[in-house]
Amino acid sequence: MNEFQDKVLIVTGAGAGIGRATSQLFAGEGAIVAILDWNHSAGLETQRLIQERGGRAIFIQTDVGSGDSVNAAVGQIVERFGRIDILFANAAIQIIRPIDQMTEDEWNEQARVNLGGTFLCCKAVIPVMRRQRNGCIVIASSGHAFQSYRGYPGYAATKGGQLAFMRAVALDCAADGIRVNGIVPGATETQMLREHFDRSPAEKARLLEKIPLARLGTPEDIARGVRMLASADAAYITGATLVVDGGLLAQG
Repeated sequence: MNEFQDKVLIVTGAGAGIGRATSQLFAGEGAIVAILDWNHSAGLETQRLIQERGGRAIFIQTDVGSGDSVNAAVGQIVERFGRIDILFANAAIQIIRPIDQMTEDEWNEQARVNLGGTFLCCKAVIPVMRRQRNGCIVIASSGHAFQSYRGYPGYAATKGGQLAFMRAVALDCAADGIRVNGIVPGATETQMLREHFDRSPAEKARLLEKIPLARLGTPEDIARGVRMLASADAAYITGATLVVDGGLLAQG
């Protein structure tokens, strides 16, 4: 039997990219996947891709930055499946704007979705995991938590905040058998990165030159990192950060 057979997994931002790849990977190993995304058509497409391969998934349209929306989704999952074993808090938005051009609304929206969404999802699932005396949370951050570029002050702030939050929550939850870790994807072939390259065509070649493994990551690369952190192989790992970036941060 697969390790994740019948485990209940929540993936936020599961309508595309890393979230979709992670949902498909776990579903292929027998997990029941709750797909949370604000984009209705994208979330349904992830559900369809899983189900057509015989996997189990439900899509719940969710705004992770809204406590009411998150609580309703988690309540529906618990009512239907009785438990939550894994949360992959992956949903995020990125607004590229120098600090003097960024509006207050733009700053607040990134904070609401990226940092607030992580808080709200953790807050909603932890009581369920505490009752089970078992659970795993993986929070998706970014290399921008460590080193950034011009135009990313809001995004970098939220991504750094997620890792600080992760470490503190890991301490709060350790006695309850809940492990909390972070994953740091490198430059990954997602729609967000493609849009960035469209704005700055020369950036792709420059970035590839900096990556020691000389390629962009794939969503599946990151999904396998999430699987490792959620597995029994990581049973003694909590409050840690797994960097999956082809050596980019090591290169500096």
